Amino acid sequence: MSKPIRKNQVRFTRTACSPGTERWELKLNIHNSAEFQAEGSRNAAVREKRKRSSPGSWFVAFILWAVMVFGGFFLAKQYFDQTIMAVQQTNAVNVQTLEARLDNLGANVKEIRESLATAGITLSSSDSTQKELNKKIEELDAQLKNLEKSLNILREAPR
Repeated sequence: MSKPIRKNQVRFTRTACSPGTERWELKLNIHNSAEFQAEGSRNAAVREKRKRSSPGSWFVAFILWAVMVFGGFFLAKQYFDQTIMAVQQTNAVNVQTLEARLDNLGANVKEIRESLATAGITLSSSDSTQKELNKKIEELDAQLKNLEKSLNILREAPR
């Protein structure tokens, strides 16, 4: 015939052996439950004391959390500022390149129009040459318009 084990007769206890290690013990007391309960109340007092944390530790935890949050915001802001500066520098280089190409195309168009004006009589006799030159002028005008659009887009980019 077995005797049922009551709640106050079984106890698990944890003891620290060395830093980072702990040991669990199972205590079973069937005969002297009063002594066993007194030992359990001492362990409960120790557990209760460990559960309570001081306001100072909460304050330190809050300060650490605040430093981490504000540090994260600062690093994110710094990263975005550097990225925006890099994009602005790239846009500035692209704008200068497009302006140089635009000036070059404008000079080419001007040169072609001057040659047409000086050789107007000769070109009027050769219809095919005039058509080729007009085609070239139209191509250069189309390129000029495309470059102007690209330049406007780059100028409107966020600074």
